[in-house]
Amino acid sequence: MWKISKWIFLVTTVPLLTVGIIFLILGFMASPEALTDDGYSLKNFYYTMGGAFVIFPLITTIGVLLYYRRINVRETNLIQNGIRGEAEILHQEQTGSYLNELPQVKFQLEVTLSDGDIYQIEHKDYISMLDLNSIGVGRKLPVFVDPNNQKNLLLIYS
Repeated sequence: MWKISKWIFLVTTVPLLTVGIIFLILGFMASPEALTDDGYSLKNFYYTMGGAFVIFPLITTIGVLLYYRRINVRETNLIQNGIRGEAEILHQEQTGSYLNELPQVKFQLEVTLSDGDIYQIEHKDYISMLDLNSIGVGRKLPVFVDPNNQKNLLLIYS
């Protein structure tokens, strides 16, 4: 399961929200006649900056939370409702893509399901650097496969 550290939220979002709230308070306290150096209303400037510092971090945080929730729902669904099986690695190569310093690996797998079905599939996944050396050609890994879509699978790298 993917988890987001509460510290990441505290370190990234809370300071921006604090600055935004300060700007909004300054906008409330600013005189309507006060102008910026370029002649615009200081009150509007503070409200605009405050709104930006509040809205954009909230939208980003909500987006990240929804993304991780979607990943967790998919994995949970596959573990609970998927068909268990075993996947043998026939071929593997790095694609050159990275996500959070995790390399993406393209696998050619032969999947054997518990109901006897055997098929080959190409599957891409981001792999922890700690697991990368232990996953080699010929290795067999547990797998959960969506009964409605055999391309939707979850490899277990433990």
